[in-house]
Order: sequence, then structure tokens, then C-alpha cells
Amino acid sequence: MGFIGDQFSYFRENGGYEMHLICSPGAGIDQFCSERQVKYYPVKIERSPSPWRDLKALFKIFNYIRRNKIDVVISHQEKSRLLGTLAAWLLRVPMRVIYAHGVLLDTMRGAKRAFFLVEGKMVSLMAHRIVCVSPSVAKRRTEIGMDNPRKQVVIGHGTCNGIDVKTKFNPALMDAEERSQIRQQLGLTDDVFVVGFCGRLVRDKGISELAQAVKLLSERHPERSIKLLVIGGFEKRDAVNKETVDFLQNSPLVKFTGRVPFNDVQKYYTPMNVFVLPSYREGFGLATAEAAAMLVPAVVSRSTGCIDSIVENETGVYADIDPNDIADKIELFFDQEFAQRLGHQAREHIVQCYDHDDVMKNTLDFINLISKKE
Repeated sequence: MGFIGDQFSYFRENGGYEMHLICSPGAGIDQFCSERQVKYYPVKIERSPSPWRDLKALFKIFNYIRRNKIDVVISHQEKSRLLGTLAAWLLRVPMRVIYAHGVLLDTMRGAKRAFFLVEGKMVSLMAHRIVCVSPSVAKRRTEIGMDNPRKQVVIGHGTCNGIDVKTKFNPALMDAEERSQIRQQLGLTDDVFVVGFCGRLVRDKGISELAQAVKLLSERHPERSIKLLVIGGFEKRDAVNKETVDFLQNSPLVKFTGRVPFNDVQKYYTPMNVFVLPSYREGFGLATAEAAAMLVPAVVSRSTGCIDSIVENETGVYADIDPNDIADKIELFFDQEFAQRLGHQAREHIVQCYDHDDVMKNTLDFINLISKKE
């Protein structure tokens, strides 16, 4: 539940709100809600279209909102936005809010794209406010005609929950011995130049292009020891090709961790010399911000969401989603002075703009405002 963090507790303690969570069952959710005094109602929500199951889920959500007389419904993710907002609209809930975590349509084509555009417009019409997690998401949704821009809100500088720069993503909390231990655990000697990636291993993330870029770098610089550190798991939806899977799992150029617990993920950023996210679409590029908080500069694409996650030539650089250009931009960070300067500036930027505490306060201010106005 790192996606939400302590927002539920914060809203209850500082805003006096009774918090409810409706979502699919999952490991640790009961404990998470119990510790934060959140009323949890499990409803299985399928990611893929499933008319009968979707109708059953809608009926359960509708009845729960009605029984508990919910005043504000906030919906995240594609299917949850549709079902949650539709149920709230049918009940005429006083305030209906959706979070836009990206623009899924940017990687769709044909009839599928047309269907999801119509669905997105319908949900947007039923909502009172659309919280976009980055300025570029707001801009893109306006360009494709999904939202009335007057409904859009970017809270603070963006993101859904910000970054815990004090107690989690804080390099000062790791001493030299801990850093050495994580490198030893990964089999990384001090002379290795580490290119990092953290995220879902799917085509949309540009992981295949990054894998090819690392191959190119190894060929260009046989005198250097270069490794790609990959944190994340493969997914069936939008699956990467077999060649990329084989490379990530078997190449001596790759250190592949698979998924790691969220409580430990910050440790895995520390060996990285540069973080790379050549994604085709993002909501914000949260992993880039996590890396930045751990003093790691980034190479990212100019795609929606990604473009907001760095300040060009101050906290990172942009690259085309092309192996040659990605390799060219990674080479810039062979300059240790350049890399360290951008890394320190990257953390300063995250602390200033995306501190988790500030994001929670700004979000509560937003909820207080809409609850009183409408």
C-alpha cells in the first residue's frame, strides 16, 4: 500500500474524516486498514473487461456507498474509476473525484483506443474534479478531448503521494557498511558502472530499448565494467519479447533482482550511477523521483509523465526511446563530477517539490476545499 502511504491516517487525524477503502482483496490490506482505522470493504475488481463480474462489482460498490452515506468518492485506476464513479454518480454523491495516473490511450490503437476514449470521457463527465498527477497528464488529457480543463487539478507540483524523503528515501539513513553490503549482495564490485531500472517489466516501460542500449555500451566500452540493475517483475499484460526476457534473466551484463519488498526498495537505488526510464507513457515517473531522493540522477524519455520527473541538465537528461540515444545519454554520466552534481541537485528538487508530508497537506487542503464548496 505504498501507493497511498499514510494519507488515510493523516486525513482522519487532521481533517476529521471517516475513511473507507473499497478495493480487490490482497495480502496485507486488512492489517494496513486496521492499523490506520480505515473501514475496508473488499470487492473483486477485474482489470480486463468482464461484463458480468463488473456488474456484480458495481452492485456491491453502489450498495456500500449508499449504506454508509459516503459524501466524497475518490477513484483511482481505470476500472475502479469507471465502477466507483458510476456508482457515485447514480447515487448523486455530493463530490466525485477521479485520479488520472497517466494516459493509457497513448499506447493504444484502433477500436480499442476509441473504446477507452469514450469510456474515459464518460467517467470524466460524471466526475466533479479530475486530479492529474502531473502537468503533462493534464495537458495530454485536454489535447485528446477527454476532460473539461476547468475540472482538472494538479495538487502542488504533482504525484499522488509524493516521496518520503525523511524516513525512507533518505541516503543519510544508510551508512557505508550498509551500502557495501547491498553491493556485495548483488555481486557488484566498486569499479562497476551501474545503470538502474525499477518498475514493471512491460513494453510500455521501454525496457527492451534499455536492454539494447546497455549491450551497445558494453560493445563501445570494453574497457569498462557496465551492469544493468533491474528491479521489478514480468507481467503478462503488455509482455516484453522473449529476447528481452532471456537477456534480463541470463546475460552477465544484468543483475536481475525480480520484485523486492517496498520497505527495502530504497536500498537498491544506492549502487546506481544513473537511473534510466525510457517509458512510452507514465503518470509521473515515480521511480525516477525515488532514485533522485537517493542522489541518483536520471535519463528519461520525453513522454507524458516522464517529462515532469526531471529538470533537464539539472537533475537528469532526456533521451529518445531509441537504444543509440539512450546509450549516448548514459555515457554523459561516466563523468563522475557531472553525475554527482546532478544527483545532489536531484535530491534537492525532490525535497523541495515532492516531500510526502507536503503532498499530504496539499491533498487534505484540496479535500477540505471541495467538501465545503460543493
